[in-house]
Formats: sequence, structure tokens, C-alpha cells
Amino acid sequence: MLQDEGVSDDEFPENFAYAHRSLYFLSMALGEILALSRPRSSAEELSLLRNEMFWKYKLTLHYTFIMEYCKLLEKEDSRGNYSALYKLNKKILHFKGKGYAESFAEVQGRVDALVHSDFHHYVRTLRNKTYAHLDKKDTIGNYFHPQMFNDEQIEQAKLHFEEMVSIHNTCAIIFGVEYLITIDDTNTDNLLMSLGRYLKDYKVNNPRDWDVD
Repeated sequence: MLQDEGVSDDEFPENFAYAHRSLYFLSMALGEILALSRPRSSAEELSLLRNEMFWKYKLTLHYTFIMEYCKLLEKEDSRGNYSALYKLNKKILHFKGKGYAESFAEVQGRVDALVHSDFHHYVRTLRNKTYAHLDKKDTIGNYFHPQMFNDEQIEQAKLHFEEMVSIHNTCAIIFGVEYLITIDDTNTDNLLMSLGRYLKDYKVNNPRDWDVD
């Protein structure tokens, strides 16, 4: 069964929908960051990626990733966002009671591991000091070029995303539900390859065009 098919609102915590949406936007942003950061041998594709448009796009993707990531790992308290994994885990315990106690402890430990990781600390600082206050002087990057993830951090982002999806489904399986959230969209890769081929052909057929690059 996928998502909340066949399960009534009275039997299924609404927190799942909030967490699902956050994970979806997280997957969308991360998938695009991966696509734009992938090594490329085509000079034309690399030329396209140096365009200001793609820099703006990457900035927007990082903003989306950072905000959704931090929502999912908000602290365990009553004011936490409804998409927070801590809050979801506690809500399931309320629904299922003692029968969920063992799974509750497991999920709690897995979320704790993410929250106490170096990557989470880095992203949370990036959010609090920079991306949530782009109108003020930031501490990571400069006024108009806030810092983005390097290759190692992108790999960490991917591992954390996969663990979050796994945690979400560990919670959902108690209700006989599975969520499908992936980062395997190839649309941007295909677009870059197509534009790269077009640019290469254009250079051959219009060698005197001064603005070809």
C-alpha cells in the first residue's frame, strides 16, 4: 500500500503528510544539486553550467534543501514543526501505545544520530547564520554569495536523505504503508546533454558568432 491509501484520518497520524512533503522537496532539491555537481567531460555542458542562471538555480536549491532538512530534524518539543521526525515518532507512540515502544526507541536513536552529526551541525549553522538571514551580514560566505555544499558535503546530504526516508518508512510500516521518495530524476541531465549538443553544433555552423560561448 502506498501513502495513506485505505487508512482513515482517525487511524493515521497527519504528521506523515507533513514529513512526506518535506522529504519530497528535500529529494527534489538534492537531486538537482547532484545533477548540477556531477563531473562532466563536455566543454559545452561545462560552459552552460557557468552561466549565471545556473548559479541562481543552485542557490535556490540549497535554500530549499537547508530549510526542509532543518524542519525534519527540529528539536523534540511541543513547538516542533509537524514535519519533524521526532514529532512524528511521538505521535505514532500516542496512536499505537506500548506496542510501538521498541520501534519508538529505535527511531529515536536513529534521529538522534542525525541530529548530533557534524553535517547537521554545519547545515543548522548555515541556516541560522546565513540562509535564514540573507538580508543581514552572514558569517559563512559573503553578502551575495552564501556558501554552498562541496563534494563531500553533497555525499553527506545524500546519506542523510536516504536515512530520513528509511526512518519515515520504518514509522509508516507500522500502518502497512510505504512512501516512495527518490532522487533518480534524469530530466536535468538530459536537458544539459541536449543543450550541450545543440551548442556544439551551433559553434560548428556559426564559427563567427562572437557570443557563442
